[in-house]
This record gives sequence, C-alpha cells and structure tokens, in this order.
Amino acid sequence: MLYNVKAGIIGLDNLGSVYAKLIKSHVKNLNLIAAYGRTQKELLFAKNDLSLEYVYSDEKSLIQNHDIDLIFIFSDAERRPHQAIQAIQAGKHVFIANPVALNYEDACAVQKAAQSRPSQVVMASSIVSFSPLLDLVRKDIKSGKIGMINHLSIDSSFMHSVHKTHHQPTGSSIFNYALDELELCQTLLDIPIDNVKVHVQRDTLICNGETKEGSSFTLIVQPQIDKGQSYMTIYGNTLHRSRSQRGDLFKQRGEIYLPRISSVTSLYKNNSRQRET
Repeated sequence: MLYNVKAGIIGLDNLGSVYAKLIKSHVKNLNLIAAYGRTQKELLFAKNDLSLEYVYSDEKSLIQNHDIDLIFIFSDAERRPHQAIQAIQAGKHVFIANPVALNYEDACAVQKAAQSRPSQVVMASSIVSFSPLLDLVRKDIKSGKIGMINHLSIDSSFMHSVHKTHHQPTGSSIFNYALDELELCQTLLDIPIDNVKVHVQRDTLICNGETKEGSSFTLIVQPQIDKGQSYMTIYGNTLHRSRSQRGDLFKQRGEIYLPRISSVTSLYKNNSRQRET
C-alpha cells in the first residue's frame, strides 16, 4: 500500500494557484491539505476553490504543522530561500519553484540546509529533467552519435513552461525567461560552466558561456522572441582533438537540430543521415 503524502503550499498568487490546481487534480498519492496566503484573495482561494483543511495567514504555522510531510514553495522569489530553509529545518520535504534564490549566497544557504538533511527530499522545479524528448537527446549525445559537444545555440523561448507564463517579475530577464534554457545547456554539456559573458543589445541579452573542457553555448534572451521561430542546435565533434600550428582542430561529425520543445518532431543529422523522432 502506497503512503499518502500530505502537503502544504506557500504562495497562491499566479504561479502558486496554477500549481495548486495541478497538484489537486493530477498528482496521485498526495493530498494537499494546507496553504499559506499573504492576501485575502489567496486565503479565500485556498478555502473556497481548493477546499483545504488548514488555511493560514502566517507561514510559520503551516511549516510547524505536524500533519504536513511536504511543502511546495511558490512565493515571491526573494522570500523562497528563507521559507525553504525553515521548512527543511522543520523536517519537511520541499519542492521549490525556480529561481530558488536571487543571489548566489542565498542559493548556497538553501543547498547547505538540504545537504544537512539527507533523509529529506529537496527539489527545485525542472522541466528539463522530465522531458522524454530531451532524454532521447541526452542518450544520443552520451552514446557518441555526434561526438563531443563543441557548441550549443539556443534562445529563451525554446522551452515552454508554466513558470514562464505565470511568473512574477524578478527584475532579471534571465530569471524571468531563460532559467530552463540555462539548465538545458548545463545538462547537455554535462560539464560545469566556467565562464559566462553577457552582451546587451537594446532589449536583448546575448549570453556566451564556456566550460573548462572548451565546450561553449550561446543563449539569446529576449522576451519578445517569436515562439514559432525558436530553436536549439547542438554541434558535435569527434571525441579526439588534433593539434596543428593553428591550435586544436575538430572534425565535424554531426549535429542535432530541435525546433521549439513543444513540437513533437525533431530532426537529427548524423554523418549526413537524418531521422525524425
């Protein structure tokens, strides 16, 4: 018999309210029983629309509720680190929306708290980790079908997510529109990103990143990019480099081209051969 997890949610404005409905209607073996709201609108939504057993106007009472096993955090981004750390220290499992924090120090503090409680699950929202299409791409790259990745090219409307549609502005275009794409670049490169340079051209950010192994990516961040034109291209090389007077040379082996992630069709190119999935 599966254990029925009891959960609470912090934050019911925009993103939180959407997730609350999804949790109630789609997540099996989980019972959403409590919520914390900052406004009268959120409190009424929790009571009338969600019909929750516990509705709190202070987050501390929710976190200290012994009936709750798991806490979802969808509050304002600047409040998430403190709330997550409190929930972890109270013995709760935690699911936190991205961005986890707005600065490096707060993000590290959340990570440290999570690592101090290895028996608890602390998870940030991610669509990259659970996409069947991207899982297929990862497997093709890992099997060496295009060799070692040399460069990724992507723009900020490639991934479609609830977070982008219902997010609360953070003051950062990268946080608002490109976190999923940054995670995708890091996941596919599978090597820590060592350096990122950002160039500003009017309302567009051009992010160029590199790893210690020499792989790189270009991410174009622009809120108004035409979603129908979004793409990602992965350029691969052979697994071995050759030295010359001009430096390291790579023999082009193949590439993977993906239209916007909501599309069900992807075109693979490998040694002039193509296949669709």
